[in-house]
Amino acid sequence: MEWSRKWFEPCRSVLREGVALAPLSHIRIGGSACVFVEPWSEEDAAAVVRVCLEHGLPWRVLGGGSNILVADEGIDAVVIYLGGWNRVERDGRNLIASAGASLPSLLRRSRETKLSGLEGLIGIPAQVGGAVAMNAGTHVTETFDRIVQLRVIDEFGELRELERDALRPSYRNGNLGDVVVTRATFELEDERPAEVDERMKELLLRRNASQPVTQRSVGCIFKNPEEEAAGALIQAAGLMGERVGDIEVSTKHANYFVNTGHGTARQLLDLVERVQERVRDHAGVELELEVQLWGF
Repeated sequence: MEWSRKWFEPCRSVLREGVALAPLSHIRIGGSACVFVEPWSEEDAAAVVRVCLEHGLPWRVLGGGSNILVADEGIDAVVIYLGGWNRVERDGRNLIASAGASLPSLLRRSRETKLSGLEGLIGIPAQVGGAVAMNAGTHVTETFDRIVQLRVIDEFGELRELERDALRPSYRNGNLGDVVVTRATFELEDERPAEVDERMKELLLRRNASQPVTQRSVGCIFKNPEEEAAGALIQAAGLMGERVGDIEVSTKHANYFVNTGHGTARQLLDLVERVQERVRDHAGVELELEVQLWGF
């Protein structure tokens, strides 16, 4: 990718070359970003997008790194990182969260302000921007269930506000197109902290008991098809514990592939293909990837 540092001079930001992305991904796999930009503000992030559009530069937005797989060779693109934007503010019964705020910090803030409605997102290692983009969730709730407004940088590099009635999220997809989420407003309900704590504790215990939360993964590898949960299909095909190199189908939850050592992106994709083939042969179901692939 051909680019010039001068192009980004109008954008107040920290700009670096060849930044390793593995330490910023939950599974600790992948190469480097050609250009890594940390904008200071929404306006600066919008300016970065406009520079990319003007010069034909491919770009991606990096959140908590829990739902991406970066190629071993890295990604020849501008990676926009908003992890420093981590404010969560209260406005009545609303919580307004910047894109880089983690879901755990959002949940802590809801508890501190005696507001409820987000407990079902507990245990998801994502930032707000990424959670919105993919409509992250569990069997209890999804991110969009409580969203009433979004602030985004649109496909033209302009800041816009989107109201709830204009949003059309679907399963594991915010359906927002080529936008950068900069802020989300969640409408919650008043509730005593003790009751919120109890609900969070119960849901977290369930998650810890059924998912490999302490191991390195990208979260769920496949979307759940209509026929049956992906994990159940993989387990029924006898694939729990299946390995390619250091990447293993979790023995705790079959829809998680864990990095047990020095796994690579290529090993993970080889295991994906093996699992898809076996599930197709065993159940006649085509598993669709949930994880986003960068650089392939």
